[in-house]
Amino acid sequence: MSQELYSRSECSLLIRRAQLLGRGVFDVRISGSTITALAEQLVPLSGESIVEAGCNLLLPGLHDHHLHLFATAAARASVVCGPPQVNNEVELEAALLKHCKSKSTWLRGVGFHDSVSKRIDRQWLDRVCGNRPVRIQHRSGMMWILNSCALSELAIDEKIELPDGAERGDDGQLSGRFYNLDAWLGERLAKVRPILRDLSHELAAFGVTGLTDTGATNGRASWSALEAAMNAGELRQRLLVMGNEELHELVATQPKRMALGPLKIYLREVTLPELDALVARIATAHQHGRSAAFHCVSLVELHFAILALREAGVRAGDRIEHAAIADDYALDALAELGITVVTQPHFIAERGDQYLVDVDVDDVPLLYRGASFLRAGVALAAGSDAPYGGTDPWSSMRAAIARRTPSDVEIGRKETLSPLQALNLFGGELQKPGGDLRALAVGQVADLCLLALPWEQLQLDLDARHVALTLCDGQIIYDAAATQLAS
Repeated sequence: MSQELYSRSECSLLIRRAQLLGRGVFDVRISGSTITALAEQLVPLSGESIVEAGCNLLLPGLHDHHLHLFATAAARASVVCGPPQVNNEVELEAALLKHCKSKSTWLRGVGFHDSVSKRIDRQWLDRVCGNRPVRIQHRSGMMWILNSCALSELAIDEKIELPDGAERGDDGQLSGRFYNLDAWLGERLAKVRPILRDLSHELAAFGVTGLTDTGATNGRASWSALEAAMNAGELRQRLLVMGNEELHELVATQPKRMALGPLKIYLREVTLPELDALVARIATAHQHGRSAAFHCVSLVELHFAILALREAGVRAGDRIEHAAIADDYALDALAELGITVVTQPHFIAERGDQYLVDVDVDDVPLLYRGASFLRAGVALAAGSDAPYGGTDPWSSMRAAIARRTPSDVEIGRKETLSPLQALNLFGGELQKPGGDLRALAVGQVADLCLLALPWEQLQLDLDARHVALTLCDGQIIYDAAATQLAS
């Protein structure tokens, strides 16, 4: 029996007969927030709670290494404006009209894509839904479209000084399209912070115990809002927060389950920054003990990020978000520099048919690569990119294995992962994603996911419905049996 690091006065939980991947069947004791004993057999303590695992798989809690919490919570109350639910102007108009009766509240649309229509603008929205403020977000997250009522509510017109990205039509009037101006618009919206409770529960039901909020505009206000959500009990998971330079000084003020993450650098091919200025940003972040994370969805953006990191020097934890298109040169360079990639294999399953239309035929095999990164020696992890992708990590695992579009077209057969490799995408350290699944050990924080199947069966059916119990910091945050009884 292993050494037990518990106090008998502490409330403890014993998980009996749990399968640990590749190690056999063990009993696991949790006292407070920590795994305090792990052995083939443990004697229950007086008053100890017991969970019978039945030789089913016990995993470290899964981590979603890339999402946007408040945007995802807000999207839950939004109108879907793009594929597959909405595919053309007629369907978009019908979707908006269902929600346009109220004259007082904002209407928020999400998931819009140019394949629905290339002419949706302020005037089009005024015609369809002119009686209330409307704002629609492009699926990429790079553009908002506002109607005239929304512009009036936010006091945005031609009389004020407008930043680059506020598009004007041929007549010089605002078209209602705003590019890469989330922070600027957010200051004017002054909207109430979305509640994260339901989203946190949804993620817990997937076995997720750790999150990385990757907002490029996250500053002190965002940190405070996330901290408030955690302190209010809305957010039960552990949290890593990326953001801008405002967060450099917050290293010493982190609450228990929140940690400061990398400087998020949003690259956009059409407006790449000056290389020297970008190198300086990276170097300053490194000096403050922060790594850098680059949004890269095009090959040009990825090559530019690699160049900047070569110039600035690499720090452990530097990473590429998405790497949507990556050639062999990039794979070799990322491996050489030791840069991690956090990708989204489920985008093939969610958007693959549109990629086959929009992406150059030579680049299609390079989309959201999987096995090639691993063969090159690149640390590879995954995140949902919610609200721009689905939150279910098990769905993403299946997509990494199958690599099939909604119409069942295979993309990148050589990039398929094994079930274990797919699981590993969500099983690494929160602050050091990639690599193998975290190994459970005495002294480790009790972030756990108990399944209702052993690995031999689970690997044939990677599905969230098999999650039986989720613990974060030693606390049960999801219990499938209790949820079923309540319903």
